[in-house]
Amino acid sequence: MMRKFLLLISTVFTSTLSAQITIGSSDMPNAGDSVLISVTTNVDTNDVTLTGLNYTWDYSTLIPDFQRYEKFDSPLTFPSPFNLIFNVINTSYGNENNILTTLPIPGVTLDMAYDFLKESSSKFRQIGAGYTINGAPLPFYYTAEDVIYRFPLDYLDADTSDYKFGLPIPTIGYYGQEGHRESVVDGWGTLITPFGTFNTLRVYSTIAAVDTIALDAVGFGTDIPRPLRYEFKWLATAMQIPVLKVDATDVFGTMVINNVEYIDTVIAGVPQLGIADNGGHNFNSSVYPNPFVDNLSVQYNLTTKTHLKMSITDIFGKTISIVLDETQTAGAHQQKVNVSDLNLSSGVYFFTIQSDFGREVHKIVISK
Repeated sequence: MMRKFLLLISTVFTSTLSAQITIGSSDMPNAGDSVLISVTTNVDTNDVTLTGLNYTWDYSTLIPDFQRYEKFDSPLTFPSPFNLIFNVINTSYGNENNILTTLPIPGVTLDMAYDFLKESSSKFRQIGAGYTINGAPLPFYYTAEDVIYRFPLDYLDADTSDYKFGLPIPTIGYYGQEGHRESVVDGWGTLITPFGTFNTLRVYSTIAAVDTIALDAVGFGTDIPRPLRYEFKWLATAMQIPVLKVDATDVFGTMVINNVEYIDTVIAGVPQLGIADNGGHNFNSSVYPNPFVDNLSVQYNLTTKTHLKMSITDIFGKTISIVLDETQTAGAHQQKVNVSDLNLSSGVYFFTIQSDFGREVHKIVISK
């Protein structure tokens, strides 16, 4: 009798672990939420296209290149004019777009990119964005919003969304984009990551987009199709963001993985973008322009005299250059950095500021 009882309990427990879930608006973020994620470009031996009913995805061997926080800030916290265009009436929150680093326009430097999002009981969508281009803040609404999820979200749900935006760039010209998103919940089951095990829905999306570029100097514009993008997202209840997300691009018919993000805890020894170590000391530092070609400026403030070390590392943590290694007095400082002699290729690197009291790490992008 006891054996039968234990077998029954085991069966119920197993079925509960692998039960199909439903995702709703309550599982999305709230303004002020902040989630730590690990980022890598390598999914090991996993085939991200594999999915199914009551499927088990084992991504437990993922190794992060760096970590950062995914933050969802109230529109009131953004500087003007972003907080004038996007407010608590029309916007739930904004967050930094960490994937977009350049725009396909000559003479344009993208210093910062924000996505502004709206959440309701029926859908989760992007309603606008804000770019800082050549030092000028430029907020803009989407003329057609990008619906990312419709709720409730269940296995085999399918949806399409057509989005559009346009952005006049003073003294340069115009940049716009039209896109078509197709999404399907193509699997449910158990996801295993280095952070834990979750009951998930798997959402697969394809995004086809076309850029429109017009330059004042030449007096006409052109359309440039972007490579087809793929998103693979594993959603779990009450987790705010995908537990695991894989971004990929079609390159001549082959899917190439660009970015892998998953919810995680702080891991010692892994570069931590924007996370202050050793007591949370904050230098109030900024780097600009970013992306850049050869020259970078670093502004920071020291609250006390300290020994300061600045270095550039690659995404694997290998030190490329020691920019500064000296004792500095309290106050505001600026450091000019020239990387032209380092023969660095275009891509992502890390700029680390280390003092006797803490450390800050910035992601920097070299674009040649």
